[in-house]
Parts: sequence; structure tokens; C-alpha cells
Amino acid sequence: MEYQEYTVRVYSDRTEWLNSSGKRHRTDGPACEWANGFKQYWVDGKLHRTDGPAVEYTNGDKEYWVDGKRHRTDGPACEWANGHKQYWVDGKLHRTDGPAYECASGYKEYWVDGKLHRTDGPAREYSSGSKEYWVDGRELTEEEWQAKTQPKDCVAGKVVEIEGKKYKLMEV
Repeated sequence: MEYQEYTVRVYSDRTEWLNSSGKRHRTDGPACEWANGFKQYWVDGKLHRTDGPAVEYTNGDKEYWVDGKRHRTDGPACEWANGHKQYWVDGKLHRTDGPAYECASGYKEYWVDGKLHRTDGPAREYSSGSKEYWVDGRELTEEEWQAKTQPKDCVAGKVVEIEGKKYKLMEV
């Protein structure tokens, strides 16, 4: 049977598990446990846990980390007890099926690959009703956003008559 060898340091406020390289490391539980109940899961010096949150705060806040990056694909990577949520993938704010940042107040932000981005509405929605439009990390006026994202009227396939002669239009 294989075993893990750790150095365990006990302080007045916390206990830490370190690997032979001196990095926080533990595969069978949190590598840092504070006396107040705060816990962190580390592997080879990086916050890491695949079967739950890598950071558990005493107030109920949770953070999901994989290989030192905020990451979760089946829900928010940050969940706060006050109702705020953030969706992260590979260390970037990212969500394609809704806002990547949601506040209990109603404030929302839409992010894709670490950039503010939304083509079907405002990328920032304030609880006051104010809105901001962003595409690929660039802020646009509402008019610029509409010109960039709304479908253009297409005339391809329509038949027009000019001086008695009919023409079928095609897209060029």
C-alpha cells in the first residue's frame, strides 16, 4: 500500500500539511485547517479539489479551484452566503447560458472567456435599470451594439421589377 508522507505544522490558529517540497499538499482532506473552521484544499502548492469546494469559509462562502485556477463546469465556482455567484472556467469568468456574475440585488454581468460579452442583450444590468453593452471586452453604445449584433435585412431571393423586366436579387 502506498502512503503519503507529510510535514504537519501546528500553529495556534491553524494546522498545515506540507509535502516533501515544502508546499501545502494533502490528498485526503484539507491542507490548511483553521481553528475557526476555515478550510483550504491544496495539492502541490495549488488550490485544488475536484469533489467539492477547495475553499470553505466559516460564513458559508465557497470557492471551487482546480490546479490553482477558479474552475467549475457544473455550477458557480464562487458561491457567497449573501446570494452572489460567479461562474469561472480555467481561471476566467465564463458562462454561455446566463450571467457569469449574479448579485442578490439583481445586478448581472455576462462574461465569455474572461471578457464582458453579450450579443443578445446588455452585458451589464444594474439593479437600478441602467445597462451597458459589451462585445468581446469592448464597451459599445446601444446603437453600436444593435448595428453589430442585430440581423441585417436580407433581400436575397426577392424579385423586383425595373422598367417591366423582373430581376431576382442575390446576396453578393
